[in-house]
Formats: sequence, structure tokens, C-alpha cells
Amino acid sequence: MPKRRRVTLGLGGFVWLASTRALLADTLESPKAAGYTDQHGTDGDVCATCQFFRPDHAAPARAGRCQLVAGPIMPTGHCYFYARR
Repeated sequence: MPKRRRVTLGLGGFVWLASTRALLADTLESPKAAGYTDQHGTDGDVCATCQFFRPDHAAPARAGRCQLVAGPIMPTGHCYFYARR
């Protein structure tokens, strides 16, 4: 019986995680709340090397998009969510 309970809780946890990820995907942080700046962060951490940054392939030096922060994002920018690719 305890084994079955662990499986049930595991599935419930999975459903919660999936719904939370979906909610987060639809909600972007404001640049101010994310601590976004057009200047690079410490150790040269820039949006261009972040896993959440999506560049404008037509013009790489121009602003792209971020999966977590709303608005145009410069490749030379930085925020609290930075995560190296």
C-alpha cells in the first residue's frame, strides 16, 4: 500500500509541476522586476550567452526576445535570470 501512495503523490507532483510551468510560460517579468539592464553583468555575462535569450537572426546586433522577461532585450544586456547556455 505505501508503494501505491508514493506513485499517486508522484503523479500529483508531476501534474502540479506541469501546470506551474505552463503558467510561468504565459507570464513574463517586467524588465524592472527582473533587474534587466542594457549593460553587461559581472564576468561578461550577457543576454547573448543566456539560455533564455532568442536573438533576432535577421539583425543579430539588434534587440531580441527573452523567454522570461517582457519587451525587447539587447544581446549586451543582463538580468537576474541569467543562465549560461
